Amino acid sequence: MLSAMPTAHEQTKYMTIICVGAFVVLNLGFYVLSGSYFESHRELVGGVSVLSYTPEQMTHVRTTFAMFSGVIAAFGFVAGIRPRVIGHLIPMVLGAVNLAASYAAFSRDQPAVLGMTLLVSGVLMPVLAALSYRQSRPAWAFLIAICGVFAVVEFFGAPKVRGALDVGLWITMILPGLNAVAVAALVSLRGGYVERDPEAA
Repeated sequence: MLSAMPTAHEQTKYMTIICVGAFVVLNLGFYVLSGSYFESHRELVGGVSVLSYTPEQMTHVRTTFAMFSGVIAAFGFVAGIRPRVIGHLIPMVLGAVNLAASYAAFSRDQPAVLGMTLLVSGVLMPVLAALSYRQSRPAWAFLIAICGVFAVVEFFGAPKVRGALDVGLWITMILPGLNAVAVAALVSLRGGYVERDPEAA
């Protein structure tokens, strides 16, 4: 019992270092890359080449990215401390988000495949999360697969989803980040879902 407290403290310290470090590295990298991007976009004004983006716009983009990465880092920190709770809570919340997005897709005459994908995932994710929380190995594995696919697809498809649903780009970017956090948290629980040999029991 006495050794439990230092272990929890060390875990918290370890997750703090990882999440803060990742946040700093990501934002430094984005600052440099965005600087190159802004520098490469110029236009002629009165015969003089000037940047297409104003300093205010550049600051806004970088600040928004910092907020986005900060949210993901915060969820990653909590997921590292409470992976079982966060790993199942995020898919439940994202399932509700997908249901709301499916309604928006249908009401705005978007492609039926988009609305149906969001509808089906919106129903499946909370159900799978509930079953996985009760130690169902198939539900756990299926939930990881769904969250993993959405993390990849939503990351690369964020601009198209933003245009289809008419929402902010950084809102659509947060979703794949949360899916990735859910995957990491669920995978860290794999020891509790090891398939047991009936004969060994």
